Amino acid sequence: MKKVIITLISFFCAFITNSQCFVDTAKLNQSFIDLNNFPVTYEREKAFFDAFPSSWMEFVLTYQYYPNKSFELDYINHIELFKNLKLIPDSMYCDKLIFLSVGGKWEADATGALQNVLHTKMNNKTEVFFSRLARLHRGFQLRFWQFFWSSITHSEDNLKRIRNDYVNECELIKNKMGKKYPDVVKTMETAFSFALGEITFSTIENNFPHKYFVK
Repeated sequence: MKKVIITLISFFCAFITNSQCFVDTAKLNQSFIDLNNFPVTYEREKAFFDAFPSSWMEFVLTYQYYPNKSFELDYINHIELFKNLKLIPDSMYCDKLIFLSVGGKWEADATGALQNVLHTKMNNKTEVFFSRLARLHRGFQLRFWQFFWSSITHSEDNLKRIRNDYVNECELIKNKMGKKYPDVVKTMETAFSFALGEITFSTIENNFPHKYFVK
């Protein structure tokens, strides 16, 4: 009997620990509705900001890589609203985007929309992003930049789809931040060299062995 009780307690503790990865979708939807239907206040923005996923695992579990119709979560409007928050302090906002991106993997739909927000905000808040990134160790920075620069390879012949906009953006950021944050820029460029044009879809990556090995 004692073994059964101990087993149940262990299972319950494990469940509670793992459940921390899940977003309260009822709170997320309600804060989204409130912010859309009532006057914008810091409290309402903060409620939605707090309810929105705070890590890559939470984001994927909430929105998946496509519209999560089973939960009727409108990822397009959720992410658009998150993008347009005005009253959240810049440092808090950029920290959340950094932690959302670490460990991220590019796909279409929700994750692609998140990456678009990331590039828009980097353009507007470059100094803030770099000041926050500089506080983190290089491995953490590298994982952030890997998602930031992720772009796909061709699904059939594996030819790189080089995004000239990303090439130009990387150069602009380097010129803007290189003197003040040389170490962060170096990490950014390392991630750029590995991530640009090197990401394939999950359906291809999971089909090993296949012809996409480097020859």
